[in-house]
Amino acid sequence: MKSTSLKLLLSLLFINALVIKIIALPTSPIPYDLSNGTYRLLSWDSSSVVNPSGTYPPNMVFHQSSKPDPQLEDVMETDWECPYNLDSRSRINGLGADGISFINTGQVQEDSVCPDAGYVGEAVLALRTINYKNIIVSWKAGLVSLSGMSNRQYCIRFQYRLGNSDAFIDLLDSSGNPVEYNYSGYLNNNNNPPHEQLFSVTLPSEAENRILVHLRWKYYYLANDSASGTRPKMKVDDIIVSGEMINSIQDEISPEYSISPVSPNPANDRIEINLFSRNECNSSISITDVAGNEISAFENYKIESGINRIELNLTTTALKSGVYFIRIKSILSTDCRKFILMR
Repeated sequence: MKSTSLKLLLSLLFINALVIKIIALPTSPIPYDLSNGTYRLLSWDSSSVVNPSGTYPPNMVFHQSSKPDPQLEDVMETDWECPYNLDSRSRINGLGADGISFINTGQVQEDSVCPDAGYVGEAVLALRTINYKNIIVSWKAGLVSLSGMSNRQYCIRFQYRLGNSDAFIDLLDSSGNPVEYNYSGYLNNNNNPPHEQLFSVTLPSEAENRILVHLRWKYYYLANDSASGTRPKMKVDDIIVSGEMINSIQDEISPEYSISPVSPNPANDRIEINLFSRNECNSSISITDVAGNEISAFENYKIESGINRIELNLTTTALKSGVYFIRIKSILSTDCRKFILMR
């Protein structure tokens, strides 16, 4: 009996450990759909009433690491869930109209202030770019403050990735250097006035017409064996993302191919789409959720010349009420339509 009880206890502890591990993983925010217009993040308040601990700007999340002075290649392990009005130790602050700041010190927050706090960090913005191209991202990055003389250098690098599992990729400027804020004027200098720089980049074509794209601004340490002094407080501000609709010039891109909206919408047990094509071809059809996870897929669906009526039976799926997307991909075009499921 004792042996059985001990095994049961160990099993429960193991299960709890797995649950804790799953909960601790950094989250991916719900993507902002560019069809809703230009994305703008122009301020972030420090007030715990306006922005309580564990909340984030729209379609964004902040991540932290357990490693002191995390470098560019170090993985951010968990979400930042501390207040935005802290004035000591490693922290993320809301600066109001001046944006969001990051600063690391030699210590994390005390458990009495914020349990499980780490070293900062990164800001990750999720986008849905279906039917959009020429996506322009602009923002400001800057030095907020630095106490005393220091040669301990931090940067804020801008990167992107496709989906939520691929590695982040650098974008290069006209000189072939990664796009990042790297203000060296504060190094070994007692005079450290606030400084900021405006950035504007166009995402590569592979980030266009995607269910999920992540953008990130990573505050990271440039390792230096002789580094000493305090770390700089640096900020990101005025993030603006806009794009150009592909469908607005659909006839120019593919005059022999078009897809109707989903019907009925909202849907209950089935959805229907009418597809016109002048040529026969094979296509793949998939249904995904708002996070880009594929729910079901149909490969080698034959499209006939003329009008094709595509009807999908939703009663055979385990879909719950919510927002979903149906994506149709062929050699002629890739298109996506949103629908709401109500059960």
